[in-house]
Amino acid sequence: MDSNPPPDVVPESEPLPGESRTRLSGAWTAVVIGLVALVVILIFILQNQQSVQVSFLVFSGHLPLAVALLFAMILGALIVFAFGAARLLQLRMVAGRARRQGTPHS
Repeated sequence: MDSNPPPDVVPESEPLPGESRTRLSGAWTAVVIGLVALVVILIFILQNQQSVQVSFLVFSGHLPLAVALLFAMILGALIVFAFGAARLLQLRMVAGRARRQGTPHS
């Protein structure tokens, strides 16, 4: 039996110093994605300047369409964040209770 790998299979080796992912590379990627998203949002706002009537609860007024949609998106994101944070808090409380009782978690 031959112990050498077939010629088309390249053995895995340790990554070279510049090849591994680091926190800094992740932060750099996040900054680039954030800047691209900011440019896309800015283009959207500049192309949608027509004014619309907006009413919310007791507030009423005129805003550019893109700004009104941006506010709606931010409000929706805050609601999703609040529900997500509540769920994480609930799971942490359950995990803490299980840890105090000595129940192994799955």
